[in-house]
Amino acid sequence: MVAAVLFAAGVGLAQSASTGPTFVTEWGSYGREDGQFRQPLGIASDASGNIYVADRKNQRIQKFDARGEPITKWGIFGDEDGDFLYPVEVATDALGYVYVVDQKSPRVQKFDSEGNFVTQWGDYGTGDGQFHLDYRFHEGPAGIATDTAGYVYIVDQGNLRIQKFDSDGNYITQWGSSGNGDGQFRNPQGIATDAFGNVYVADPYNSRVQKFDSKGNFITKWGRYGSGDGQLYYPEGLATDRSGNVYVADTYNNRIQKFDSKGNFITEWGRYGSEDGEFNRPHSVTVGTSGNIYVADTYNNRIQKFSP
Repeated sequence: MVAAVLFAAGVGLAQSASTGPTFVTEWGSYGREDGQFRQPLGIASDASGNIYVADRKNQRIQKFDARGEPITKWGIFGDEDGDFLYPVEVATDALGYVYVVDQKSPRVQKFDSEGNFVTQWGDYGTGDGQFHLDYRFHEGPAGIATDTAGYVYIVDQGNLRIQKFDSDGNYITQWGSSGNGDGQFRNPQGIATDAFGNVYVADPYNSRVQKFDSKGNFITKWGRYGSGDGQLYYPEGLATDRSGNVYVADTYNNRIQKFDSKGNFITEWGRYGSEDGEFNRPHSVTVGTSGNIYVADTYNNRIQKFSP
């Protein structure tokens, strides 16, 4: 209830910015034209430094260079191959393929870097390789990440689990259940991997991040409800950098927090607003090839870029 009240009022708990990465640039505004957004949610970078954005209510993916210049876009409203109903997250792999979570289909679609359709997998259900969908609570497949071995991890939000696939969509394993114990989730959202094969999951209703190995074995966790350093208020997006640090989109605190791989707090930046370096419900974060940090500032309908 507290979350709903603060969201309706357009404010978060964290109201003061602290030192952190330096603002570089931003791009985007509300609309349907190239470079405009209607609720950008997922964001990902590739090995060439390009940025992909899941533009949810425009039912498309937009691709930009590292400066925010539009390169291409693809997708229209629909449920055919290459169409989207509700694209919420995007990820890339080392070969340049792009994976998109289409939450209300519910399915995962795979494209090449120019947006040409390759394959898809998933349907409604609770079985292996299926995803839960509940229109009442916008629950469906949520987060997506790839690892250095080419595996794809999907946050199956409504089924309260993580599912692991190969790059062609063949089911491998899963883990998770409902609760607040180690390895359990309450409305899981974002997911990220590091160079060592570890998997990090944002567990918003438990106000924490959980860390697993690539087989789903629990390693550690951190975070609790609040607005202080290291505390979280509905964290949604995650990213890692080459040093193994973890960036958390602390969505209802309207900030980004940075931790080491063990969950020790390093720094944070951001507060509620629409000025440079301010956020209105940042949903996702990614780290580019040069170490720059890109944030999907969802309700400001823009992308913000920060130097490390």
